[in-house]
Amino acid sequence: MLYIKCDYYQYFYHEYIFEKVPFYILDLQYYDSILLLDKPKVIASQQDNSGIFNIVDQAIDTEGESKVGILNKFDKKNKSLPSLADQELIKSKKNKIKSNKTRNRNDVVKKIINSGDDLFENDSSIRSNLKARKSTSKSKKRKIKNQNLTVETLSSLSQQIVTVNSSDKVLNDIIINKPLSIAELSLKIRIPEAEIITYLFLKKGISATVNEALDFSTCSTIASNYGFNVSKSNLLNTSVTKIVHESELSSFSITRSPIVTILGHVDHGKTTLLDSILKTSIATKERGGITQSIAAYQISHDYDDSRFNLVFLDTPGHESFTSMRLRGAKITDIALLVIAIDDTLKPQTVESIRYIKEMSLSCIVVITKCDKKSDNLQKIKEDLAENDLICEEWGGNVPIVIVSAIKGDNIDSLLSQVCLLAKSKNLHANPNELAYGTIIDAFIDTKKGLISTVLIQSGTLKIGDIIVSESLLGKVKSIETTDGNIIKSSTPSSIVKILCFSSIPNAGSSFIVFSNEKEAKKYCLNYSGTDISNSLLQSLNTRISFDNKKAKKQVNLIIKADTQGSLEAIVKLLSSISQIKVQLNLISASFGNITNSDVNLSIATQAYILAFNVIDLPQISNLIKQHQIKFKGFDIIYDLFEYVKSLMLTLVKPEYKEVLTGNVLVQTIFKMSKGLVAGCTVTDGKISSKSYIKVYRDNNIVYDGYVTSLKYMKNDIGEVLAPGECGLMSDFQEWQESDLIEAYEMILTEKVL
Repeated sequence: MLYIKCDYYQYFYHEYIFEKVPFYILDLQYYDSILLLDKPKVIASQQDNSGIFNIVDQAIDTEGESKVGILNKFDKKNKSLPSLADQELIKSKKNKIKSNKTRNRNDVVKKIINSGDDLFENDSSIRSNLKARKSTSKSKKRKIKNQNLTVETLSSLSQQIVTVNSSDKVLNDIIINKPLSIAELSLKIRIPEAEIITYLFLKKGISATVNEALDFSTCSTIASNYGFNVSKSNLLNTSVTKIVHESELSSFSITRSPIVTILGHVDHGKTTLLDSILKTSIATKERGGITQSIAAYQISHDYDDSRFNLVFLDTPGHESFTSMRLRGAKITDIALLVIAIDDTLKPQTVESIRYIKEMSLSCIVVITKCDKKSDNLQKIKEDLAENDLICEEWGGNVPIVIVSAIKGDNIDSLLSQVCLLAKSKNLHANPNELAYGTIIDAFIDTKKGLISTVLIQSGTLKIGDIIVSESLLGKVKSIETTDGNIIKSSTPSSIVKILCFSSIPNAGSSFIVFSNEKEAKKYCLNYSGTDISNSLLQSLNTRISFDNKKAKKQVNLIIKADTQGSLEAIVKLLSSISQIKVQLNLISASFGNITNSDVNLSIATQAYILAFNVIDLPQISNLIKQHQIKFKGFDIIYDLFEYVKSLMLTLVKPEYKEVLTGNVLVQTIFKMSKGLVAGCTVTDGKISSKSYIKVYRDNNIVYDGYVTSLKYMKNDIGEVLAPGECGLMSDFQEWQESDLIEAYEMILTEKVL
């Protein structure tokens, strides 16, 4: 049964629908009075009721005003259909409109073809026939943006498009600087993941999953198969750009302190030089005698009747601390390139020179250890010239200062040279604007929380400021100087430790202060930077290589470090270890103290926990002992490196070197209860009971293995010299007369990865 409520006009307007409805109850409504059915009756019907239509209530204005339709979702879905005549009329109108559009389009195309090759001619007759779109809000905005485009601009843009299309080969060049998962490689070369997995299985016999990592050679082979050219890039070969945020000169600008970064190779005396400048003894307190983190210091120096505040950054010189040196170079104003006079330009020296050149840094070359007798100065100048650093004596602009950090010779001259450079650079900043700068490092303080070491490049950072770094937002809760003093605000060129973020910020990323939280959240939501949170894990995670199709032995590691910079250095150092025979599988890499989660993860994965400059808490120590977890703590990065190598070497099978000791000829064969015995004559050298033998027959090896028994008559003997005779037994049971035997001594060789 269908209950219908409508007025008199609606009934006659939809009369053709009522003819199709098998049964219904009408509630006709008039404007003057309402007709109600007191006892409605249901009339049964055998017809199919699936086609029942619902009449939409519609208020009709009796005075001829516009009708207002009130539709719900069900009514819209089952709205009344027009009559057949109406359908034909609508269809004919649509066809007419379509034919008119086609005719107009063809006319325009003919005119364009006849107008010549230049589509940007000022031919108003062509453009007049192009029907304009309806103006919407989006098109209005687009029109405002493009209203300054001229014919020449459009022509140049079309030429650029043609140039891009003509150089599609450039798009086939890809750079890979780390192991990639199949999913990441798929995005790079635009080939479906399933197709790459199929290629590996059918062509290379390797079974892989989407998340498994591929080494460089495997990625290169796959990409080459699909027509791509792969080049390997690393941090040293990648062009780096210094990002400097300089405030515009204004009435509020002040002269700021220069940031002076000490760069150079390990053991060239960088920290000792800093000790001499600061009059401290930092070098003697460093574990292992090497710098393993970025450290900041501030001193004052009088020059030219002025007092200069200088901020020094000490960077590690070991090759594994590349990221730290790069961060130091990016934020510096003046670089001190330290070279020992009794040495030459080393790899990290050349790396530092590259940063200086690419970032156009002001540089002072500092020759240290001049208290040692050496005539190497001329050679150093020549090497610098080969790397495009020409000293002032040779007509260049790079000053060279020779110092002795131990004796303190020429330290004042060096500081005066730094002040002179700083004065010429006219460094300035506006302390009244919102602060921004760079995050140098991050670490976890057990008492305070997540601490970030930051450099303020401009503005003043205050407690309570809303600060954003990439997609992280936080509020500054405390500010601490490098000396450990708590302050309320910090001015430009200051390096301070702040308690702000709830998550780990990326070392080397920029930060900026916003005036309110709403703008800060908007910035975070719009941030579209690359997520590098898993890059450390992937750089060491189990990866597929064509050299190792079989399942390999691996060492599972959980690494805990004191700072983010230390963690980066450890992973970079471990990634330099050859993994052809044994692979490193980095289960977790984080900084901060060891937690219960780390212990549980170690139990589940049978992983070693390696801690660098991290104190294990008493409760964690008890858990480690209780579950017999493999744990080791380190305070020198070299020791951690050597320990991991030793773990890998224990899984390498022993390798032996074969040394030929003698030749033996089989004369006869004896049958014994334990097997066949070869009666032999030693023709050359000797054979022993521990010899490794190779049996030749018709110049082909038919057996190789160890001797199990060596006898003369019925007595066991240790060795037999030529031309002696002996009875020989081994696992070989197919002896024949005239077989030739070569006897070898197996010498254990040193294991290598």
